[in-house]
Amino acid sequence: MDEYEYLENLSDLRTISFIEKENKETESKLGKRAKELYPLLLEMDKEPYVLSMFAYDEENPAILLYGEKSQLVLGNKTIYTPPEGYVASEIWKVYNSKEIGVSIERKGSDKIITLLISPEGKIRELGEMIESPFYFKGELCYIKSYRYSPPPDGGDYPADRVFCKDEIVYGKDMKPGEFVTIKVFDNFLTLVRQKGWRYGELYIGEGFDSLRKVDEGEVIDVIDFQQGEVIYQKNNAVYLGNRKIVEVDYPVLGVSNIGDKIVVEVIKEYRTPLFFYDIKGKRIGEELHDNVMFMDSKGSTLFLVETSFNYKFRVVKKSDEGRGEVLMQYGNYDVTVKDLYVKGDVLLHGFLVSKVNNPKGVIVYGYGGFRIPLLPSLTSVMRVLLDEGYSILITNLRGGYENGEEWHKAGMLLNKKNVFKDFAEFLRLVKLMGGKAVAMGGSNGGLLVGATVNEYPGLIDCAVIGHPVLDMLRYDKLYVGKYWVEEYGDPNDPKYREYLLSYSPYHNLKKGLPKTFVYTGINDDRVHPAHALKYVAKSKSLGNDVMLFVNDSGHSIADPESKAKEESYVVSFIEECLR
Repeated sequence: MDEYEYLENLSDLRTISFIEKENKETESKLGKRAKELYPLLLEMDKEPYVLSMFAYDEENPAILLYGEKSQLVLGNKTIYTPPEGYVASEIWKVYNSKEIGVSIERKGSDKIITLLISPEGKIRELGEMIESPFYFKGELCYIKSYRYSPPPDGGDYPADRVFCKDEIVYGKDMKPGEFVTIKVFDNFLTLVRQKGWRYGELYIGEGFDSLRKVDEGEVIDVIDFQQGEVIYQKNNAVYLGNRKIVEVDYPVLGVSNIGDKIVVEVIKEYRTPLFFYDIKGKRIGEELHDNVMFMDSKGSTLFLVETSFNYKFRVVKKSDEGRGEVLMQYGNYDVTVKDLYVKGDVLLHGFLVSKVNNPKGVIVYGYGGFRIPLLPSLTSVMRVLLDEGYSILITNLRGGYENGEEWHKAGMLLNKKNVFKDFAEFLRLVKLMGGKAVAMGGSNGGLLVGATVNEYPGLIDCAVIGHPVLDMLRYDKLYVGKYWVEEYGDPNDPKYREYLLSYSPYHNLKKGLPKTFVYTGINDDRVHPAHALKYVAKSKSLGNDVMLFVNDSGHSIADPESKAKEESYVVSFIEECLR
């Protein structure tokens, strides 16, 4: 019996009282310094940042900017700003239409409301949990996600359904955790049915009742439809119909076509250069970039959004002749970046970012899961810590995608402990060099830090755990946890349960752990706040020095004020812990 299971009920008076008590204690210890840091972090969080982008036409990208307010920008004109209390979290290319789809949410909640916005700014609301609106044969269609209740056809959830004319046209046989992506080319459909984050099935057809499976495999994404054949990516190759026309020796992040050329974004030496090919697959060029976050094309124009350790973002427009024009740019950071290589079970890479020669401590940051690569980029917290005299070590661990799908597989399911080993190698390096090590991570990275703290406490001076997954035996029962079964393994399956129990941060807590700061958001409906609440309650009962801050934010994008408040406590804790 779990004595802290009541903390999963956020309406329970005991839970409310626990949160109030913990926030009050944290405020008494960190609040003064947090208030001093807040204005600086708020100023940074109000700086513009690109959340999403696609090619609207050959002249203009549609850009979702986040900062003091979120706004949809088309060309050089703002055509939509969400109402007070909401932020825009995603924009959608609406196939067969000039409209743009925009999803808005409150305080970073995953419970989105999706709108259709005309170029003139006219607004039509589609409803909650609707994604990817498109027109097909004159009818408005969309994908609706059922994350918190069963779909109307009575299937299990979480799962997706595809609607046209407000009727389900696809998905009745979908299993929990599966989701779909759809791209439409005039009256031709392409649909990818995803099973977790790594495996998909590609279907094509002239209607939902005539879809046929043409391929399946790892990492499938449709690029275009030309002369009756689909151009699509599968893992590290590009196909035209059933013919492989390009194969790359590096992990592929994205593919576009510009005129009669194919552009492939890869991860090479932990940066993201672009490779250019002709339609027959002959490589005709390479272009260096630190970190291309978004890439999309229309006709003979390619649009890029890129970031780096040295600037916040840059939006670039490129022609098929190779000419480039910077449409928008922000930020200029003077930092020193070193590539570090560490030999553990495998050769590991990390970025050491500094502004001083003798740092007060090293923040070792990691994620290690869901095929997400950590590439050159700085957050507001990192920038403040660099200015305060700390160094940042960003680690590329198994479970990510820095070295391809096999690298991801080596850190998932029954290989998950490899990620903790990798992270420990970087912590050990900091300690061997005489430094103070702060282990930091959020979401799946919170799981990483929580597990590493239990397994390697002597390598960590302080730990920061944000919006974490920590109870590996009940994660699938809390909010949308079933989506992660393909990544972690099913705790109801004996094959995985024992392994999950062996590293579950919540279940393996013990006495004598390093000082730890845990933070979450009461509006986080992706990773249930109970992970953090239960962990802190149990750790405190063992006598550990652990602090909790429960913000009013969700899991991801929230308003700048909520974000800055959370970040100010993170920096305050690190300063206090290493003092």
